[in-house]
Amino acid sequence: MTNKDIAGLFHEFASLMELHEENPFKIRSYENAYLALRKLDQPLLDQDREAWMQIKGIGSAVLDKLEEIKNTGSFASLDEFRNKTPEGIRQMLRIKGLGPKKIKSIWNELQVESPGELLYACYENRLLALKGFGEKLQQDIIQSIEYFNSQQNLFLFAQLELEGKAILSSLQALNPDARFEFTGALRKASPTHSNIELLTNAKKVKVPETLILKDGIYIWNDRFPVQIYETEDLNWAQDQLRLTGGSDCFVNTIYSVLKNANAKTEAALFESSKIQFIPPECRDLETFASFDEQALISDKDIKGVIHNHSNYSDGIYSIEKMAEECIRLGYSYFVISDHSKSAFYANGLQIDRLSNQWKEIDQLNKKLAPFKIYKSIESDILSDGSLDYPDETLKQFDLVIASVHSNLKMDEDKAMIRIIKAIENPFTRILGHPTGRLLLSRKGYPLRYKELIDACIANEVVMELNANPLRLDMDWTWIPYAMEKGLKIAINPDAHNLKGIQDIRYGVLCARKGGLTKNNCLNTLSISEFDLWIQSKNRF
Repeated sequence: MTNKDIAGLFHEFASLMELHEENPFKIRSYENAYLALRKLDQPLLDQDREAWMQIKGIGSAVLDKLEEIKNTGSFASLDEFRNKTPEGIRQMLRIKGLGPKKIKSIWNELQVESPGELLYACYENRLLALKGFGEKLQQDIIQSIEYFNSQQNLFLFAQLELEGKAILSSLQALNPDARFEFTGALRKASPTHSNIELLTNAKKVKVPETLILKDGIYIWNDRFPVQIYETEDLNWAQDQLRLTGGSDCFVNTIYSVLKNANAKTEAALFESSKIQFIPPECRDLETFASFDEQALISDKDIKGVIHNHSNYSDGIYSIEKMAEECIRLGYSYFVISDHSKSAFYANGLQIDRLSNQWKEIDQLNKKLAPFKIYKSIESDILSDGSLDYPDETLKQFDLVIASVHSNLKMDEDKAMIRIIKAIENPFTRILGHPTGRLLLSRKGYPLRYKELIDACIANEVVMELNANPLRLDMDWTWIPYAMEKGLKIAINPDAHNLKGIQDIRYGVLCARKGGLTKNNCLNTLSISEFDLWIQSKNRF
């Protein structure tokens, strides 16, 4: 179990307690545990009670439950609440915009016990009879349920890759002479997909006990579907090419030629057909007319780490610790961009706290030179499109990242007006996570993407590709148009802990899916080049 999995158990426990009207002080303690544990980057299950006691805000009741989780994967009091709550009600708790209090009202007064029943009740306007429910809320719930239903049985790439590596390791141990590789959507680094696909040359695959065959599909750890394809060594390259697949363009213009070739490796298939090699993650592109593998962005091209949070706001490490980790990973510079004052939920920086952070950065820059830390902020884009600091404060930052964090339920016109106004602010240098989406959880507000990209170019604003695997926002499908227009893209981890810095890898994979070249990426710039970019815009 990951730290986020463990934290999720406490969040579920707090929600179920609130649903059943338990002690609000206890509920708050478990919600606080959820918030604290989900940010940690050191695996909790590798630690003992003494180490857990050092975590701020963790009391004895939570410590006892961590012990249970370490031994059983859950804890008794959570199982007790699960047992007295219908499965459909527990599913409803995962729907955005529906808190325990509203669900309790729906459950008690309408006898609705599942997302499907709730959707039907909304279509019949039955929610309008409940206190606190109006027509707009009912419509919002319909949209949330429809999105929730559309994302069922999907998993994040990062999650499936982690599980997939564990499966490969187990299979390889049981079949030491066989070959196993990822194939399908996982090999193409699709941001979300439904299963783990593997290719093997084993004649009769020996599988571990945790891989159970059900209806022709293997299930890993009672949760993850696994499809294993068998092939001969002679056919490996062709079968890997076919199973990986790609866009209609790839299938019709490239695979249609390659399928007639004969070679032991995919690279050799391309070479023998005199076609430039297309890496698996790039094969979903809609055109390959200007594709250049040599120009494609790679991990080694990233020189600096932009958009990070420290314990000045909602990160868990000091600026110095975060900077030292960047140095350890081989980066040349680091942009600290804690939350701004409107982000009260994230301990956003009021103006009087900024000077302390800037003094610390100045001291660290002397200590860590030639490594450099830049003074930034993730400034909230307010409902009217303005940023939440006065110009006198904004001009003192090296750069400003502007992001939407509140009032996310906007129609397309409202979202465009709000975000374009922020882009037009002379102090905005980067637009953060443009749609505000959370993969498999929150769809994000609608945007006219081309118009947004054009506005960024007109105002010399860089668009972020937020590399957190829960976001991967901007979506990779925007990248071809962005490159065509000359937009710069920053691949940013939005790191809140040391491990989060390494999320850059997911951003690079996502960028490669869109064919992003190193010249179109902001943080491939060296320190001196980055300094010139910062100075390039009139700072008033």
